[in-house]
Amino acid sequence: MDTRKFAMNYGAVLGSFLVLISLLFWALSIKQNTSAFILNSLIIIVFLIYAIIQFRDNINQGCISYSLSLKLGTSISFFSSVIMAFYTLVYVTYLDSEYIAEILNMTEQSILQQSPEISDENLDGIMGMYGKLMQPHWLMIMGVLEGTFLGFFFSLILSSFLKKTDAK
Repeated sequence: MDTRKFAMNYGAVLGSFLVLISLLFWALSIKQNTSAFILNSLIIIVFLIYAIIQFRDNINQGCISYSLSLKLGTSISFFSSVIMAFYTLVYVTYLDSEYIAEILNMTEQSILQQSPEISDENLDGIMGMYGKLMQPHWLMIMGVLEGTFLGFFFSLILSSFLKKTDAK
């Protein structure tokens, strides 16, 4: 099995698992906050460790270089973030159509708290820019970029511990 196919398969499993967790949070009316981000990050880290070890031990005869481990972890994260991006599109379009409006409202309140003297023109300009960036297609693109970067960062650290240059 080549690296890309392995990464696609494991990325699909990780992405599906993260979607299930997000759906569970939505069904239980749990807001996405810092603790949810930490939980998702821990799941990604544990899954990347598992996947890289599986590849190293079962497919690559017990060896994996730092660069291959980094590539594998980043690829898995990319494919899982693509699945999460499509889930985000479904979420903001059908499950919680008020999500974007809530985010924009919270952003406006935050700006007004930090800069109460801001003019209406400046506030409208800033909110117009945020409004353009909060469209579903931009959320998908940013989700893929964020998920891939986060996976790259985790893999950068994990690969130094999981590399094995000679099978013993």
